[in-house]
Amino acid sequence: MNKILIVEDDDDSRILLKRLLETTGYEVSDAVNGVDALEQAKRSRPDMILSDIMMPEMDGFMLCRLAKADETLKTEQES
Repeated sequence: MNKILIVEDDDDSRILLKRLLETTGYEVSDAVNGVDALEQAKRSRPDMILSDIMMPEMDGFMLCRLAKADETLKTEQES
């Protein structure tokens, strides 16, 4: 199963997208900002991160830069 992490500070958008993806069979977790998302990504190692750009604490661009630079997120996890 593919794991997706949704990063969205708007509650309605985040909940709607999460439900939509779950009904199509994805395992979905969510975060309200980039700081929370980066911590979750390190713990749960999602296959994909769908992120908003404009968010409090850490925007989507910084999240992408930090996730790409993190060695633990670069390596493929074993099944």
